[in-house]
Amino acid sequence: MLTALNQRLPIPLYPINRGEGKEWPLIDNRYTFPQDYIELVMQYGSGQIANFITLFNPFSENEYINFFQQKAWILDDFDSLINEDPDYYPFILYPKHNGLLPIGETDNGDTLFWVVLSENSEHWTMAIIPSRGSEVEFITENLTGFLEGVLSKRIRCQSFPEGFPSENITFVSGY
Repeated sequence: MLTALNQRLPIPLYPINRGEGKEWPLIDNRYTFPQDYIELVMQYGSGQIANFITLFNPFSENEYINFFQQKAWILDDFDSLINEDPDYYPFILYPKHNGLLPIGETDNGDTLFWVVLSENSEHWTMAIIPSRGSEVEFITENLTGFLEGVLSKRIRCQSFPEGFPSENITFVSGY
């Protein structure tokens, strides 16, 4: 799927935070990152996809896109919502089985998650919780399949803007 994504999303000339020369950390000393995500970060680094989607990166020193910092903050925030109103927010969060593990966000405030379906991160799929919403949209794709599907308009996310993506799809390195 990464090859298909590369055809839609040009690889930046000067990617940053690719983790070159560094060992990939484990998630909570337990899970490896999915291989498609590792390859994506090694090619693209940190930045914004199609002026809309930002993925978290374990190698970024910017707390607003650092995977581990965002994971902690977002899970705390959603856990508070669930505790306040469990009927309205029926989410299952990581580290529970089938729990949602945050991996990115949109400019509209939607949160992208991996669905931790098993110990093997290669089986994880995707989910989106829209900003100011309580419904979870599940997508049975890995991260790169999801991104390629959204950018090719094969996948239409309920919370994404009507005209997304535009014709000029770019990856802007930064953060």
